[in-house]
Amino acid sequence: MVSISQKINISSLQVLKTLQILMQGDYSMNELIELLNENEQEPIFNNSVISKYINTCRYCGIEIPKIYNKYCVSSVPFGMNLTTKEVDLLKATQTFVNDEMSARSSSLMDSLVEKISRFSSREIVRVQKQEFSFSVELFERAIAKRKKVKLLFKNQYTLECVPISVTNENKKLFFNVYDKRIRNIEASRLSAVEISGRRFIDPFGGEQVVLFKLYNPLAKRYEARPNESVTINSDGTILVQNRNENLEMLYSRLLRYDDKCEIVQPKWCRDDMKDMINKMLENYGE
Repeated sequence: MVSISQKINISSLQVLKTLQILMQGDYSMNELIELLNENEQEPIFNNSVISKYINTCRYCGIEIPKIYNKYCVSSVPFGMNLTTKEVDLLKATQTFVNDEMSARSSSLMDSLVEKISRFSSREIVRVQKQEFSFSVELFERAIAKRKKVKLLFKNQYTLECVPISVTNENKKLFFNVYDKRIRNIEASRLSAVEISGRRFIDPFGGEQVVLFKLYNPLAKRYEARPNESVTINSDGTILVQNRNENLEMLYSRLLRYDDKCEIVQPKWCRDDMKDMINKMLENYGE
């Protein structure tokens, strides 16, 4: 018969096993189940058990957001406390390896920086083509954690701002941010993305704000409403910031714009629109 103390010790060990796997990378629930049961005599990890262990880690101050259906450790209270000078040295080393050494060395260096980032008090990643997916993930983490980001430009300029969303325009990646106004910054202009330690307050003052993009020819002739402001993108599309419009009326209006319109933010509004469109298509199904 297993005593209560033994059960507690076993549970504690399983929590640590779960955390150990999460510290190695970002995984979906199915991947976690497979990895955690790999060395067990019989499967003991399932969705319910792992969810409980993840919540235990969160209770201990470890931030584990779920992004793109994958769990990731984004902050640990016992992480390495890197100074600004140490981060700058790390970035300089990474730049040298990326520019002067082989592709394999560059890949290994990028992987090392990602690991250091995962175990450090500061999350930073160099923006290279092979690292776009991770830089986007880092940006999404900042949104989920309501923390500002620092964008480091190739010309050495640094911008601390509020992250809004990531978009693709004409096969180019853009980080949409708020810095007194909405700005769309092309990823190719950046050398690195870093999560700031500073949390942000809703830049729109708690208002209901929906961002949607309009494509040509609609973008050229669109007239903004009194409750809207418009940002013109380099490719001729426009980003409309709509405040406090009745959502049913807004959705109805945007549906009329057909494929010339895309809701960018917030995600739940995008999901609302997808659900509406899917239900409409079902009504016309066979």
